Amino acid sequence: MPFRRKLHTLLVLLVGVSCGLLLWMSLRKASRLAFGLIQEKVLSVVVSTAPRVDGDKVAQLTSPDQDLSPLYIEVRDKLREVRDANGEGALPIRFIYLIRPLENGDWEYVVDAEEKGEDRSSLGDLVEFESELEKPPLNTARVDEAYARDSFGTWLSAFAPVTDSTGKTVAVLGADIESHRIEVLLKQLLVGDLIAMLISLCMATAVAAWLARKVTLPLTELRDFVRRIERGNLSSRLEVKSNDEFGELAKAINQMAEGLEERESLKGALVDYVRSQAADTKLKRTDDEQNVNREITVLVADLVGFSQLTSLLGSERVFALLNEYFSTMIDVILRHRGSLEKSSDESVIAVFGLNSEDSHQARHAVETALAMQQALNKLLKEWKIKTNKPIFLEIGISTSPLLCPVDQLDCDSVRLVIDQASTAKTVGLKHGNRLTVAETTAKKLQRAFPLEVVEKEPGLGDETFFRVDMPMLTNA
Repeated sequence: MPFRRKLHTLLVLLVGVSCGLLLWMSLRKASRLAFGLIQEKVLSVVVSTAPRVDGDKVAQLTSPDQDLSPLYIEVRDKLREVRDANGEGALPIRFIYLIRPLENGDWEYVVDAEEKGEDRSSLGDLVEFESELEKPPLNTARVDEAYARDSFGTWLSAFAPVTDSTGKTVAVLGADIESHRIEVLLKQLLVGDLIAMLISLCMATAVAAWLARKVTLPLTELRDFVRRIERGNLSSRLEVKSNDEFGELAKAINQMAEGLEERESLKGALVDYVRSQAADTKLKRTDDEQNVNREITVLVADLVGFSQLTSLLGSERVFALLNEYFSTMIDVILRHRGSLEKSSDESVIAVFGLNSEDSHQARHAVETALAMQQALNKLLKEWKIKTNKPIFLEIGISTSPLLCPVDQLDCDSVRLVIDQASTAKTVGLKHGNRLTVAETTAKKLQRAFPLEVVEKEPGLGDETFFRVDMPMLTNA
């Protein structure tokens, strides 16, 4: 499957899963919220209605023969007024009634506000409870924490005590809301969320297709370019359209193509004299000869004090500043004929005299160090960051013969030069310098820069280091 289709599918799936998760979370939260609203409403109805019921009259309704008696009807009409007042809206009260316990533990209906029909319970009819937990308390108001079921359906009920003139509880006022009202509300919410989800998926599909094309287009161009190079079209070049990783990769591939084109041109010039196989051999021999007795100069630079910015600015801001810092330092190194060996954390290692023999490599390295210090000063002014400790570059430089081919930079001789430069940097940091060079480098400078001998360190033998004055630096 092409990468573009994979990316498109992945983005659509990501949006779909995100929408589904949000839908599930919203429905779950809406269900809890709706249940809480129903509890609040039905409880408020019974709590506000119970004190308005005449408990003395309710206490007089003791026999089933009093069903539909004038006294019964008087109490029932009060309940109907409350039921009808709360019977409209999204959460209507379905049943409102009075019940009381019997001596045997059962409960009976006293007054039911329902009209005639199978939903009406007469005076003396037993109340259906699935468990003892569903029975209401006599002296306190309560709302059910879960739905209750009986022969009439599934309900959420609330209860409040009804007292007589002496304060004695003579009955319990109950009110019911049908559970299907919540289901209707949730279905309406679900339909709306599903419609919104479908619209989001459609939009996400279109955006994902555009984004996948935008992201993979540079890859497609790089693939086609590499294929042209493979077919021998070395004069082809990529158009650098961005400054991101794709842009950097395009620049690197262009440089590779330029190198290949130069090598092929050189081979073509030699074809007139020898066979192509002999030309390849001569080229290889020439490259090896260039590695003999070559010197290199290594610059090691540490950005001191930068780590304190993490707690001040946050990791994202610090990462952006580091990117700007490295980009600036790399540009300075390349402009001064240096090669970037590696960079990690806040350290930079550069090599001079690597790609071609350079008799002034030591001077170029020192000039690079001075330019790096000034570039850092400029960055700090642009960043406008107040810190408790100063931020500066500590740089060490060392020169030594290169005893291995340039394509094997992990050999011992290169590591030795890097260690010497790191030692110079460490000595300089201890003595408050900003730029310290080894004696081998100082000899190559030929008084081009003001040098001052640094006191010898115990454990470093007879090795001598020199401090390079940098009067042009304002914060050095």
